[in-house]
Amino acid sequence: MASTPEILSKLNVGSGMNNSDIITSLVDAERIPALERIEKNESQAENKISAYGILKSDISDFRELVRTIKSSNAASHVGSSSNTTIAKFTTTGTTGTENIDASLVVSSLASSHTLVTGAYNNSGSTVGAGSLTIDFGTWSTTSSANDTFTANSNSSITVTTSASTTLSQLRDSINNATDNAEASILYNGTGYVLVIKGKSGASNEVRVTPSGDSTATLSNSFSYTTSSKNLTQTVDGTDASFTVDGISMTRSTNTINDLYKGYTLELETTSSSAVNLSSTQNLDNITSLLSSYVDAYNNIYLNITNMTSSSFSGDESSGPLSGDSLARKIQRDLRNFSTKSISGYEGGPYSMSLLGVQTNRDGTIALNTNVLKNSFEAQPKIVDAIFKDQLISDNAEVEVTTIGTDTKPGSYAITKSGNDYFIDGVQMTASGTLYTSGSGNSVGMVMNIASSDVSSANIYFGKSLMTEIDKSLTNFLSYNGDINNRISNLNEKLGDFKDQKTLLDERMARLTDRYTLQFTSMEQSIAGLKETGNYLDQMLKQDKD
Repeated sequence: MASTPEILSKLNVGSGMNNSDIITSLVDAERIPALERIEKNESQAENKISAYGILKSDISDFRELVRTIKSSNAASHVGSSSNTTIAKFTTTGTTGTENIDASLVVSSLASSHTLVTGAYNNSGSTVGAGSLTIDFGTWSTTSSANDTFTANSNSSITVTTSASTTLSQLRDSINNATDNAEASILYNGTGYVLVIKGKSGASNEVRVTPSGDSTATLSNSFSYTTSSKNLTQTVDGTDASFTVDGISMTRSTNTINDLYKGYTLELETTSSSAVNLSSTQNLDNITSLLSSYVDAYNNIYLNITNMTSSSFSGDESSGPLSGDSLARKIQRDLRNFSTKSISGYEGGPYSMSLLGVQTNRDGTIALNTNVLKNSFEAQPKIVDAIFKDQLISDNAEVEVTTIGTDTKPGSYAITKSGNDYFIDGVQMTASGTLYTSGSGNSVGMVMNIASSDVSSANIYFGKSLMTEIDKSLTNFLSYNGDINNRISNLNEKLGDFKDQKTLLDERMARLTDRYTLQFTSMEQSIAGLKETGNYLDQMLKQDKD
């Protein structure tokens, strides 16, 4: 049996412990794991917000490229001439899609009616006081004293002169007053002459009528009327005359934009020899545009792949959007662009895959230029379906004036039965020459059928793939779009995590207070035991004594 001193010694009156450190350790044992969980979730949310910010920027850059491609007017054909000294044939404005192979013979060029004054000593010579009225139209003969003049629809102009008006000032007044005539001054070797030239064409000739000249200076020098011709005609106003595949044609200008849609013909000189006009596929341009699309697509696709990657353990090696359903949806939508079917184009529907855009095993895409070349040559309309919206009619008497908000892209057949017109078998409502579709995929479409002789027509309404991609990307980026909603939800979670930290701090403060009370009570008990021990120790010492 232990002795009394040994028992007292084991009581160890006074704990001798660092109660503050013990309390801190006990509180940290609960606080640190809870805080680490909150901070981990907080860090993941912040990383997701940052990742979605990068994704938004990638999508925005991709959309800008798509819009650039869309507005590039990717021409499926390029015009060319076998002899550019006689005529030039080029692709302009809207895309040239027709296969052209035609024979051109230029008989005459369009010319501008040209009148010349007598010679003056210099451009500062005065012309006399009064006014000149210039009309535009057609002379019946060339410089005959008894010919007639028929005005066209262009407004006449009147310029006023004074006794001090110079030749150069008269030139400037004419040029400032109209775009239908041009005045210039040239030195003819003996003096300076004023040249008045109308626009090209037989119906754009010039009549000059002077008036109000008391000294008759203007009348003696500047008249070109049916009764008086003091101005000298040097060039007759004529139309261009030419044949295309044996068909005789005339134009008022040598620059012709209405021969073939999307092409410009420029007549340079006459020739009895035929010139070949042709069109070739602009494959290089299409290849370049598709290559830029492939590169931009792969960049954003791989970025999403990295962001959504998952490790086996789910540790830091996983991407910030690992397991994120929205990011995966965006990636799926991107992947579907390559196979999306586009309607509303003759011979369609079409998809980008038909132009050689192929999907790799990892989800990226690549351009097969051989497939592109073969498809492009066989079906050039594929290019329109990818790059260019269209709304066309194959009958010149039928024009679509309105597309409804619910009108679906597609090809629509117009037929006639009795006095009624139908679109894809559905009768349209008539109001004069305007016909409206009230149901079906064509609902809201309005067309003008100019002649009751029209028995049939085909309407092609297509929204290109680039338009569809632009729309999809814009939806992702919109204010109320999925990405912004996801970022907003993540920011709300960050606020929740902040609140959780505050609640944790409050709970740990209460726990600290509880432990402090417990240890204080323990110390008080130990202090009491110590006091009792000291008392017993003194009593034992007295018994020994």
